[in-house]
Amino acid sequence: MIDSWYYSACVKFKTELFNSHHLIYNYFGYYWFILLQKINPKIEAITALNLLNAIAAIACLYLIYECLIKLKTNATNALWLSLFCGVSFGFMRYATDAETYILPIAFSLGSTLLFIKNEQKNHLFYAGLLAAIALLFHQVHLWWTIAMFISLLYSKPFKIKKIVSFTTPLLFVAIIYWIVYKNGHFSFTFFEFVVGEYGKGNAGFDLSWKAFLLTIINVFRTFIQLHGNIMALFQLYPLVEFTSISLALAILIRGFIKQDFKYFFQSKQNLNKSFFLMAMILQITFAFISSGNAEFMVMLPFLLILSLVSAFQLSDIPFVKHLTVSILIWNLSVAIIPNAILKLNMVEKQTQISIQQEKSYSLWKNKPLVENRMNYIKGFDYETKYLLHLKSISSRTLDSLLENSNTIYTDLPNSDSQYSRANLLSNHKEIELLANFRLIKYDSFDNIYGKNYIYSIRKRAD
Repeated sequence: MIDSWYYSACVKFKTELFNSHHLIYNYFGYYWFILLQKINPKIEAITALNLLNAIAAIACLYLIYECLIKLKTNATNALWLSLFCGVSFGFMRYATDAETYILPIAFSLGSTLLFIKNEQKNHLFYAGLLAAIALLFHQVHLWWTIAMFISLLYSKPFKIKKIVSFTTPLLFVAIIYWIVYKNGHFSFTFFEFVVGEYGKGNAGFDLSWKAFLLTIINVFRTFIQLHGNIMALFQLYPLVEFTSISLALAILIRGFIKQDFKYFFQSKQNLNKSFFLMAMILQITFAFISSGNAEFMVMLPFLLILSLVSAFQLSDIPFVKHLTVSILIWNLSVAIIPNAILKLNMVEKQTQISIQQEKSYSLWKNKPLVENRMNYIKGFDYETKYLLHLKSISSRTLDSLLENSNTIYTDLPNSDSQYSRANLLSNHKEIELLANFRLIKYDSFDNIYGKNYIYSIRKRAD
């Protein structure tokens, strides 16, 4: 949700339409927004991007279904396996948001469909073209494309024409990056432009145990939402949550009982199974070294299903059917519906204070989200230098600001779930940071964790 407001602000104010990691997403989104404005002049930019992702999500489900049919899956099984991908939490989450991850999946699936068809001589060319478009919408689809390329290298009989046909359109990726770079008047090198945040030091590779742990957690969460706020939901709506989750578990158990696993995994020979498995392994590996980034795992349900269908003959899948319904109930009850109708993690009050008290400093727990919302409301020219970042602030800095009669607002003492990803990575710096200051209640807001307060930071009286 943090980046959604940034992309929407870019589209709304026609600013930063080209971004290194998802080069044409904002650019395409801007003209999509302009098109929808002709139909509905009052439409919001973030609504336009949400609609774009919803349409792309439908395309993804249609394309995975067509891929499964092409891999000789019967229509009923193909439908349920496609629905399994559709109800996975990572996919549902980004399909209902203005993020960049759904649209490129649609193009990669379209590329895959043409790749496994490979019936006409131009199929591989168009597969490469769609893969190139996926890469232009997000670089993370490099691994999916590499897996297709390696699969072609090992295909029999080996034909250089196939390699050339697939790779030729991919050259357009480099050409388009170069054209954007040359016309953008950037102050850094072309290589730094291509690698983006990795070149700036804002992103890097992480092989720590926390990255490994987050990778395991986020692989699971790609399919099923798991978050500390589930406990808060149980406390607020025990009957609804208990009924929903009990129903989900009952359906899952029934699926176990009905499935004859003896005939579930019947091996079959398929030249594509190594390609899908390779793409999935490469994707998980990259997500791991990127601090277990959940955003880089959104395509895993599709690659998993394609890998299974390529490797095994699934004659009857009552377990998958029940699992799909069970996951749907779980994800709707603990994630999608609560996120739509409840106040899970409000920052409206913080944004409002930062805009109204524009010459006062603010130290917000979720500073990037507040800043992006401010940019969406006021534009990128609006002054946000008074937003302090927890990672770079110190007690000495706070002391200096207060000595100069500055006002500082904060929401750091508010409690939320201790099981969130943010708290898992946190070193609880805020506890030490505010230890030598007084906190005076200034305002309040409510969310699922109860009453929350905005505090004014004051020097402690000697």
